[in-house]
Amino acid sequence: MTSSLSAEVLPWGKYDPCHRLEHHCADVAACFEALIAEPVLRDRFEKAIGDGRLDDVTEARLAVIAFLHDFGKVCSGFQFQVGNRRPETPRRASHLKAFFWACNSPDLVGGLGLNQLSTWGVGLDRLLRAALAHHGRPITGHELERPRRPDIWLPHDGYDPVAAGRHLLQCGRQWFPAAFRHGPQLPASPALAHLFAGVVAIADQIGSNEELFKREANFDASYMDRARRRATGAVQALGFARAGWASRTTRTDFGALFGDWEPRPLQSAVAQAPLDCPLLILESETGSGKTEAAIWRFAELWRAGLVDGLYFALPTRAAAAQLHGRVNHALSRVFPKEARLSTVLAVPGYIRAGDAIGRAAGWTVTWADDPKDEERLARWSAESARKFLGATAAVGTVDQALLSGLLVKWAHFRGAALARSLLVVDEVHASDAYMTEVLKAVLRGHLEVGGHALLMSATLGATARDSLTTVGPRRRRGKGTGLATAKAVEYPVLTLRTRQGPSYHKAFDSVGYQRDVAMTEMPILQDPNRIAQIAIREARQGAKVLVIRNTVNAVREVFDEVRGRCGEELLLDVAGGPAMHHSRFAAEDRRLLDAAVEAELGKGRPAGGRIVIGTQTLEQSLDIDADVLITDLCPVDVLLQRIGRLHRHESGRRPDGFSSPRCLVMVPRGGLKPEGHLAHGMGQSRTGGIYRDMRVLELTRRLVVNRPTWVIPQMNRLLVEEGTHPDRTMELEEELGSDWAERSLDVAGRKAAERQVARGHVLDRSRPFEDITFPEHDERVRTRLGEDGPRIRLAEPAMGPFGQQVGSFSLPAHLFPGPGPTKAEIEETRAEAVSGGLVLAVGAHRFRYDRSGIRRGS
Repeated sequence: MTSSLSAEVLPWGKYDPCHRLEHHCADVAACFEALIAEPVLRDRFEKAIGDGRLDDVTEARLAVIAFLHDFGKVCSGFQFQVGNRRPETPRRASHLKAFFWACNSPDLVGGLGLNQLSTWGVGLDRLLRAALAHHGRPITGHELERPRRPDIWLPHDGYDPVAAGRHLLQCGRQWFPAAFRHGPQLPASPALAHLFAGVVAIADQIGSNEELFKREANFDASYMDRARRRATGAVQALGFARAGWASRTTRTDFGALFGDWEPRPLQSAVAQAPLDCPLLILESETGSGKTEAAIWRFAELWRAGLVDGLYFALPTRAAAAQLHGRVNHALSRVFPKEARLSTVLAVPGYIRAGDAIGRAAGWTVTWADDPKDEERLARWSAESARKFLGATAAVGTVDQALLSGLLVKWAHFRGAALARSLLVVDEVHASDAYMTEVLKAVLRGHLEVGGHALLMSATLGATARDSLTTVGPRRRRGKGTGLATAKAVEYPVLTLRTRQGPSYHKAFDSVGYQRDVAMTEMPILQDPNRIAQIAIREARQGAKVLVIRNTVNAVREVFDEVRGRCGEELLLDVAGGPAMHHSRFAAEDRRLLDAAVEAELGKGRPAGGRIVIGTQTLEQSLDIDADVLITDLCPVDVLLQRIGRLHRHESGRRPDGFSSPRCLVMVPRGGLKPEGHLAHGMGQSRTGGIYRDMRVLELTRRLVVNRPTWVIPQMNRLLVEEGTHPDRTMELEEELGSDWAERSLDVAGRKAAERQVARGHVLDRSRPFEDITFPEHDERVRTRLGEDGPRIRLAEPAMGPFGQQVGSFSLPAHLFPGPGPTKAEIEETRAEAVSGGLVLAVGAHRFRYDRSGIRRGS
């Protein structure tokens, strides 16, 4: 094939240095071909099509549509927006809108030769729209209602955009001949269009990499051969392909992954679950080995060729950072060394692959270990949050997975990358209506195209389990499980959902040793002085005392009381001084605090009394073992999570008098009020709340009073259902009267509103692609309502209160009354050293950062 156009009037695709548009389109199409040649992703396409395999003609036509993703760049309004050919240039135009307008102009369709595609069927328009979303979001709504400005398609300065468009399409016809043969019409499945949009976006990101695709300014009719060779290498180098090394993987049995010890019953149950069950829900006590079960499940699915990746989602950034090393160590035994794969830490603000740490430098990333090119390229997915889900293995926050199911930029990219992986979500609960609704949308889209998921929880009620097991296409929820039936479900248990049939339960023996926990109600919630006295008394007898409060302010009050009463010798020591534990510390200091808590309360803990005071951060992911637990009242499922840190390990090293576990539950003096106790995280405020349903809190309090001994884990199922099931909350409401009923309606109304907000924010992949509209300002779409604040990274790290450099902060939104800081103000955040810590200036806002964390003021 030769071009009838001179080089001077052929369109450019990448500028300075120049790369011909035909070549760039070939690069992207070749990457698309290489991606869907992988068996797992190909299977996802076939599931998305819904009624048959991906035949050669359909595959070639999809490649042509991927090839045409930048077709709009041939217009004069794009070609003359850079450079200085003539002072009078056409009006600038978006190449995405230009192509859309051309497809809706009969004259241009004929002139450009696009009518050659007219026999491809009704799915063509939908898939073209999907290809145009390769910059991260569809162009829809008001963007397409603006004047079409036909002048952008007129010749200019010797350049004819229509002739250039015909030439580009002719390249596609020559390079993908199978697409123009007789064959089935393109599928119109919405799921296919959404998946296609994401894979084209991935292909465009790979195909735009100058290191992998050398730019060539002169058109070459044989370029497609080079593009395909480069794409095959690029897709493998970046970790998207198993070709060439999958058959040489190491063993995936339990001993190979975790050493020479026998798997526990729950781990065997998960690993032996039928591989055609796409959704598993694992309920087992804290510390029973769920993490290893998830890794083993991935290894079995991966060995069988059913997944190409793992995304391990945790509730907090600290939990993800804590677990990353364990997962990386285990998976280093799964992947062959020649694959150069390392587990990515998928937490914004971090750049980490395995043990290697990177640092952003402009648009590039430099790695501290100065790796060779092959290893550096294999870390591609670690270098930006957008790419995290493309990693072969990643451990991160649940937010990264939820972003694949929201109407935010790059959702399709994330969803397509995630489709290849086993999605593991740890510490699932149903207390957040908004997040639960978003998670269900993610699961629905993931399972519909053949994905696999494993959800894990220590304490999940029947209502939440029913909600999660009924997600997916053509599934309808029936009547909820009644209280008696819910309590009869064994614990621990694995719930399995097959692709076609209903869900079923598989029980297994508990592995944790039975604990008879003495439960005591203490009406001292508002008395930090009394709380401090009790903690000091227990610690002076040699006990490791864990104090968990619902709010940061309550933590600080008790911390100050203990410090004032006993000096500093009993409090957690970090870097030569007393410390508390909560979420409002710099990321660098959170790691230091986590390590200190685990050193004091973990396996191999030192002898001697110690008081560790913190918030809910102490109940998640830390492997700690206290002798006594003092905790604020909270819902029973959360309380069981906290009790999981009490006598966690069988140990003969308990101090005298502490051989049996004791849990002191702090409640308000005078009992609970229906309106709540907002200063202590109980009840619903105008802007939200932590534990909002006072009925659940009252049911939990009664369980403490009426059952002074909790046999753990034997009673877990009974406790959760008695404390959270809708039948019990309704009974309580009828007993307590109209004030409680009125407050319950407020809570139910807010939950319903949050679910409705979530439904307006989620990306519903069952809807036609052309009906999806992304908000113009998608930063208003959040993974967690009311919590997201700015993430700050200091341009120059500063010395923090614990004697180490800090630079990363995540500040909750409520610390910014009134208008929050602008993006420019966040990027210009300054830190000034003061006695005991730092003062941060974020726009007009000032924050003090010291050993008590970050708070407003200077």
